[in-house]
Amino acid sequence: MKWLWCCLLPLFLQAAPGEPAPAATPVIKLTSLDWPPYTGADLPQQGEVTQFLRTLFGELGYQLQVDFLPWPLAVARVHSGKEGHLGYFPEYPLASPDYLQTIAIGYSELGLVERRDHPLLLTDARQLAGLRFGVVQDYLNMVKLDLLIAAGELKPQISQSDRANVLKVLKGELDAAVIDNRVLQYLLVHDKEIQPGAAKLQFSQSLKEHKSLHLVLKNTAQNVELIKKINQKIGQYKTRFLTPSLK
Repeated sequence: MKWLWCCLLPLFLQAAPGEPAPAATPVIKLTSLDWPPYTGADLPQQGEVTQFLRTLFGELGYQLQVDFLPWPLAVARVHSGKEGHLGYFPEYPLASPDYLQTIAIGYSELGLVERRDHPLLLTDARQLAGLRFGVVQDYLNMVKLDLLIAAGELKPQISQSDRANVLKVLKGELDAAVIDNRVLQYLLVHDKEIQPGAAKLQFSQSLKEHKSLHLVLKNTAQNVELIKKINQKIGQYKTRFLTPSLK
């Protein structure tokens, strides 16, 4: 009888009337891309920015789910809202009535990758008109460069990834390509196809631009309140703990 009571007691407690079931932790769904070391499905903790946001949302009482997609699809998935994604990251400063933007969750040094034996030494983005240079599809670049591209004054080659552009520069198919400095350094060390030629490449001293990184949410009444909480929490982290790249 004692054995039977011990076995039935957990069932009795679980089914006791009037006891509310434990509340499930609400899930926040975001999209991102493979952009190491900042974000990536196969990186430790899915990248340093993802780790930061996961900790932040955890302290706000949410579980974070991140789906890693090609960048155009990551943005489109949020814009459609059909699969419940509230936002995407990391994004450079963005002015759009469709989206809300947090305060900075990181920083990026944007510039060009070039060959060491052919440094560009450019002083103006217009000088790229005489060169073969690459950008990644749907990425934001340096502000002046994007204005010149939009005006048709510059015509870059468009690739699907930073990695593809770096390989083109390494092989001499491009003179330069726009890239984040830390993304370049990661590829030079970790990419098996790029690493053997890493000594031939460098981050150019030409046309550099520093940008902040942000989490972007769809512009809804609910997200207006959520982003206030996120910004308050980011502000607390700035005085407590951030990885070096996020300071």
